Amino acid sequence: MAQLYNVIFEGRVAPGQDPVAVKQAMKTLLKVDDQGIDRIFSGQSISLKKGVNAGKAEKYRRTIEAAGGLCRIEPISLEAFTESEPASDNSAAQSGPSLPPQPTRAAHYSTPTARGVKMIITNIESVPGKRIVEHFGLVSGSTIRAKHVGKDILAGFKNLVGGELKGYTDLLQESRRQAMERMIEQAAQLGANAIVNVRFSTSSVAQGAAELYSYGTAVKVE
Repeated sequence: MAQLYNVIFEGRVAPGQDPVAVKQAMKTLLKVDDQGIDRIFSGQSISLKKGVNAGKAEKYRRTIEAAGGLCRIEPISLEAFTESEPASDNSAAQSGPSLPPQPTRAAHYSTPTARGVKMIITNIESVPGKRIVEHFGLVSGSTIRAKHVGKDILAGFKNLVGGELKGYTDLLQESRRQAMERMIEQAAQLGANAIVNVRFSTSSVAQGAAELYSYGTAVKVE
């Protein structure tokens, strides 16, 4: 396994640099607001990026130092990193959380609600192999999430070197799950056992905050 590194920002301005100019440069680089930059320049070391190869770690370090900040890279213990990894994809699947069945030819799956009723979720107009006997109308669920300064810092770095913004990916997955759970519970209260034509949408509701909205048609099938 190749050696990996953490990128550590020391929370301070480099000697001889103008603090105001450095903080402004870092705000632009990391795309954070005044509150975020104050947290970054707290005088304490924070990890800006974890588990990157030597080339990326050095690029991060040079970028921060060019902006006037103090930065260092630290190697990750290969032993510790290996112990934290799953032994294989199969072992991860066995020990990880239970996931809903992946859709095969039919784009639907069943998931239990808080009431213990199984709800069929599908993004098409019908449930293959079943007949719709009753319609209950539109059901929906939503959640509003705000950005996290730590995720914004990493997003700023990703703009420099490219790659997936995993922090935001996790946030969106969690938001979809919560919106779907609320939609499913609303359908269960109506007496439905399936939701068809499920869709997602997003909208900005305030600076730094967005709503994720899930909706579909609650029906009863047999």
